[in-house]
Amino acid sequence: MHQINGEFDEYHRIINDGLRIKWMPTGPGFRLRDLERYEAFLESSPSEQSEFLKTVHADELEFWRALQAARLAYLADIEAKPCDSER
Repeated sequence: MHQINGEFDEYHRIINDGLRIKWMPTGPGFRLRDLERYEAFLESSPSEQSEFLKTVHADELEFWRALQAARLAYLADIEAKPCDSER
C-alpha cells in the first residue's frame, strides 16, 4: 500500500511541477485528460484567461479560479525562496 501511495504522490508531484502549480484542484471541471488544456490556460496572458473564464460553465468556474490560485501560490513560493547566489 505504501508503494501505491508513494507512486501516486510522485505522479502528482510531476504533474504539479510540470504545470508549475502548488496543488491540483479537483471537482467540477477537473479531467485528467485535460492537462494540456490546463497548461495552455496557465501559460496564457491574464487578459486571455479573463476572456476564457467568461466562456466556462458556471459549475466549472471555481475549478479554473482555483487553478489560477494554485499557479499564484507556486510562483509566490519560488519568489520567497532565496537564490543559491544569496546564500
